[in-house]
Amino acid sequence: MSHNDKQQDARVRFLFEDAPVRGAWVYLQHSVQAMPAFISASPAGKILLGESVAAAALLSANIKLQGRLAIQARGDGALRLLVAESSQNAGVRGVIELDDRAENTLALRELLGDGYLAVTLLPDVGESYQGIVPLQGARLQDCLAAYFQQSEQLETALWLASDGETAAGLLLQAMPGAQDDLKGWQHVHALASTISNEELLSLSCEQLLHRLYHQETVRVFDAEPVQFQCSCNTQRSAAALATLGREDLLQLFQETPVVKVDCHFCGKIYQYSERDIDKILGEISPTLH
Repeated sequence: MSHNDKQQDARVRFLFEDAPVRGAWVYLQHSVQAMPAFISASPAGKILLGESVAAAALLSANIKLQGRLAIQARGDGALRLLVAESSQNAGVRGVIELDDRAENTLALRELLGDGYLAVTLLPDVGESYQGIVPLQGARLQDCLAAYFQQSEQLETALWLASDGETAAGLLLQAMPGAQDDLKGWQHVHALASTISNEELLSLSCEQLLHRLYHQETVRVFDAEPVQFQCSCNTQRSAAALATLGREDLLQLFQETPVVKVDCHFCGKIYQYSERDIDKILGEISPTLH
């Protein structure tokens, strides 16, 4: 990948030939700037949302899942809501509700107050799975790395950076069964730990890997384009209303003849009236999330 290619939002996976470690790199610009929540966020909100979407894109790269991976946080502090999603094919979306006065220097635990951080797998078919992420680290990258190390028993490390306009990230993860070669992991991890935020945001994947690992043999896979992609649709918006039940829906339509359901991720508005009630209730399905 040349430096010019870096202007394109992309995700690149790679493997080390001489160490049982896999990795991924991601660069985001147009895909985050297309998100309504990113456009309207405060400077601190742009940075946190950018890092979160980069993390979701990285983590979904190595998970065999037809569906989406979501990083979700809710709290009663300055950070009320954060959702960053990536599909397996690197379609990303995100939303954030952060107090405009929040400082970017605050640790995630302080931003959330009484709240939680979770990683959720949302398969296209079947049940979703959610794991609660302990707020043990100061930054999102530290919390996520500790969670995957604990839940999958795999050494994991993330480096995330955002400047409010672009975001980038690097993921390293030991391969399953790599416990016998901790030295290989430690060597690869130590080299990556020298990276700066400026380098993450300014270097292409090829340049970054050469800067860190010019003495290693790294197999680099083809770059995958990353783009803003919302998974909302008529069925999902109707299913959200369907949970109210017929009686409450009838009362709602009496009070509000035209009910609008808007998507927080892309801003699309779905409108329903009382004549849609049978269609709405027909959308109740155990496979919809």
